[in-house]
Amino acid sequence: MKLFIDTGPLVAFYNKRDGQHASARDSFARIARGETPYRKLYTSDYVLDESLTLCRSQTGNHKLAVELGSDIFGSKTIVLLKVDESTLKGSWELYKQRAEIDLSFTDCSSAVLARTHGVSDIFTYDDDFNSLRFQGVRSV
Repeated sequence: MKLFIDTGPLVAFYNKRDGQHASARDSFARIARGETPYRKLYTSDYVLDESLTLCRSQTGNHKLAVELGSDIFGSKTIVLLKVDESTLKGSWELYKQRAEIDLSFTDCSSAVLARTHGVSDIFTYDDDFNSLRFQGVRSV
């Protein structure tokens, strides 16, 4: 199975003061040990951007944000998807159409990328993905 990783779990993994820190650490450890059905992991350049910014702003620790980025760029298990022109346009269309949901533009790009790559499960602490017919996974 495929799993798209959203900003919340990434930041929670690195930020010890985050309310989801223990859950994120446990979930990523279970994935690493092969105790989940997820064998293909994805995130995106937009999620990475958001995660680096949020990690640094929440912790005040540039080194920690750099560690997060280095771990993603150096990962052999997480595929870093890039937003191209087609994804950008699809994200814009989704963003315009779904005014009733509090989706960020990054969330829209994640949804478009996940659909494009056949990913139905998103590791997130954001319930808005459920309304887009994704399975929001809060822990694995």
